[in-house]
Amino acid sequence: METGGQKQSLLERLMPRYAGNRPLLVYVLCVVASGAGLLAWRFPEGALLSWSFLLWLGFCLAAEFLWLETVSGEGTESMATTFNLGVICLLEPDLAVWVVAGSVLLATRFIQKRDWVRTLFGLGQMTVTALICSLVFHSLHPAAASLASFGSVITALAITVTGLVYFVVNTFLVAGAVALEKRQAFFTVWRTNWGYRNAVVTSLALFALSPILIISFLSTNFFGVVLFFLPLLIVKNQNREYIHLQRMTDQLVSTERMAAQGEMAASVAHEINNYLGVLGGRAQLIQMKAQRLGDDSMRADAEIIRQQVQRMSTLAKGLYQFSHTEMRVQRFDLAKLILEAIDFVTPQNIFDRVEIVPELDPEVGEVQADPGQLQQVLLNLMKNAAEAMNEADPPCATKRITLRMHKAAHGMVRVEATDSGPGMARAVAQKVFEPHFTTKKTGHGFGLATCFRILQLHGGRLWVESEPGQGATFIMEFPRRMRGLAGADGATGRGDERDAGGESRGAA
Repeated sequence: METGGQKQSLLERLMPRYAGNRPLLVYVLCVVASGAGLLAWRFPEGALLSWSFLLWLGFCLAAEFLWLETVSGEGTESMATTFNLGVICLLEPDLAVWVVAGSVLLATRFIQKRDWVRTLFGLGQMTVTALICSLVFHSLHPAAASLASFGSVITALAITVTGLVYFVVNTFLVAGAVALEKRQAFFTVWRTNWGYRNAVVTSLALFALSPILIISFLSTNFFGVVLFFLPLLIVKNQNREYIHLQRMTDQLVSTERMAAQGEMAASVAHEINNYLGVLGGRAQLIQMKAQRLGDDSMRADAEIIRQQVQRMSTLAKGLYQFSHTEMRVQRFDLAKLILEAIDFVTPQNIFDRVEIVPELDPEVGEVQADPGQLQQVLLNLMKNAAEAMNEADPPCATKRITLRMHKAAHGMVRVEATDSGPGMARAVAQKVFEPHFTTKKTGHGFGLATCFRILQLHGGRLWVESEPGQGATFIMEFPRRMRGLAGADGATGRGDERDAGGESRGAA
């Protein structure tokens, strides 16, 4: 039993993301082992130092820089699909598999900067895909591809079938990992990331370019391959425009919805406060009367009413803070504000045994913003992080909140609040800034929504990066100097609002 516990402890240290998800762990290990076994089986002796291998490896690696995003962001489509399919049709199976595997290994680790587990999974996934496709193509087209062969139906059929097999095997392997990680239905994950119209059209375009790549190589050798990168750049640009449009649309809808809810919240909060004032006063009178009469039952009922009124007051306060738009912009030292916020929360019971580590860049210096509102955001983020770590199941071995402050691009300042808590699923991360959404039993759902609105009013943005089991990082970014100031310290102002915001690689 001790040995098993030691193994589990080692697994949690090396692969914390997979320790609590045994089906995903087994799946990833099987794919990695399959890829390693196939590479050893199909080792092309002496061919790995040939110019042909090195040039094709370089071209496939260069194509990896043209990777495309999927709508959900849970995977990517690499435009190396076109080159990989071309390599499969032009080279012998053993050499083709090693070209594809080598480019994927380098690209996944050093271009997409995945961790070693995801890198090895991508290596195994693409090795399996490349070998299956290579065997399919050469079984349908035994002779080497040539310019003369492109006039035959057999060549067209072989490339078409190979492209279809490539798409199915590749995306299914990644979808399997994502489905196990997210604990979602396989076909739901596949349709979300690769089965939607734009992704299918993009994949068809990439596959359709492969015969052109093959003809370019057969006609002018590697010089034709160099010229072939131009259409791939065009496809990448179209994908980027589409994804950007989708995100801009989602952001606009979210901003409009929050603005409308903020206006409604102001009027609702005002009315609620009027009623709560009457109810609270009456509850106190009943308590005093019950105490004079010695009626313990009446006093207990009055206490219940008082507690419920207090909870409703908390909700009304959240509504008011969410709807509040007035700012008092002034110059202040951001680093000092962060340290003061840390000093303020440290004595509170919820922060017992929670280490708060500031990592502050002194070059940021003074900023122009509303210090009260930004401090409210910092306090809320630290409080949420402490609650998440205290309520984690299993308990967090280390409770740490790291506040990082540094300069960002385009005159922006960035503050990151990172905790060592349980993290959150992607579905939760997408909703945490929506009003009324909360995962707490006693939460009112306006804390993070208010923080989000404050950053919007500052012409900045707030977002979260988190994965289950790996903590969460809330990132606030805002201009160091706000526009539209009336002039001196203490003036009110409002900043301009800014936007938030093939071959598949999964988040295995």
